[in-house]
Amino acid sequence: MGKKLGNDYRVWVEGATAGTYAEIKGQQDLKVSRQAASIDTSTKDDGAYGTQAPGQKSLTLDFSFIPNLPDANGYTRFESRALASPQVATNFQVRKGGSAGVAGDVVFQASMWIGNFDTDYGRNGAVTCTGQLTLESAPVIDLLA
Repeated sequence: MGKKLGNDYRVWVEGATAGTYAEIKGQQDLKVSRQAASIDTSTKDDGAYGTQAPGQKSLTLDFSFIPNLPDANGYTRFESRALASPQVATNFQVRKGGSAGVAGDVVFQASMWIGNFDTDYGRNGAVTCTGQLTLESAPVIDLLA
């Protein structure tokens, strides 16, 4: 029986040429978080317990990486978009084919904001970065499970 391996799933960022994507090199971890807001459906008839229904979902991609430079089309593109002022939404993909991933390996694609971009310059350590992407619009492809 096969297992899904996290190593196969990589974040790719769209370049200056629309439709052209590059992997952000040096990735370590990727986490997808889907959270639904709650809609209160409680009435006086429900007694001591409130009832709820799921509302709209938020989705974030959190990932960490050690920049593997030079990486002009991946890390440098991500960094420039993260530091842009005003912020500009950017298209991102998650591909399941590792570094060799091709367009047919896309399991997630959406226009996203780079909400958080943290860099750790630790003593006697590699520079590490974390990024958090939030939706600008609904995903075009969402096959992540």
